[in-house]
Amino acid sequence: MLFDIFVHIMATATSGCIVALFAHWLSTRNDKRK
Repeated sequence: MLFDIFVHIMATATSGCIVALFAHWLSTRNDKRK
């Protein structure tokens, strides 16, 4: 049970980091285009 909670937290943190990196990449790409 504790392991399942740990995996769920890690998955949420990983997906959050991916979304943050993707948003940062999009913002930097848009800045270079101008």
